[in-house]
Amino acid sequence: MLNTQHLITFRTLVETGSFTQTARKLGLTQPAVSQHIQKLEKGLGEPLLIRHGRLTELTEAGEVLYRHVQDLGNCYEEFVNQWQSYVAHKEAAHPSRKSA
Repeated sequence: MLNTQHLITFRTLVETGSFTQTARKLGLTQPAVSQHIQKLEKGLGEPLLIRHGRLTELTEAGEVLYRHVQDLGNCYEEFVNQWQSYVAHKEAAHPSRKSA
């Protein structure tokens, strides 16, 4: 099973291109970022990144994972929007029943 935090770390690393910036942005240490990526690679059985000093490049497997992580993020955002609409509609229909 893939760890959600590891996927967030991977996505952030791809988007920032930097282990240091990823660590800062997520409130992690650089070794934690590296560990998240290593655990993903081990769990998937494929290298996800090619490291060139401080720069990283996605492998083909990394590109596949990144596309799916983006899709998961979009799906989550769509869910949140629909849930908020559902709650707002429910509260408008039953104003005395406010959700906690």
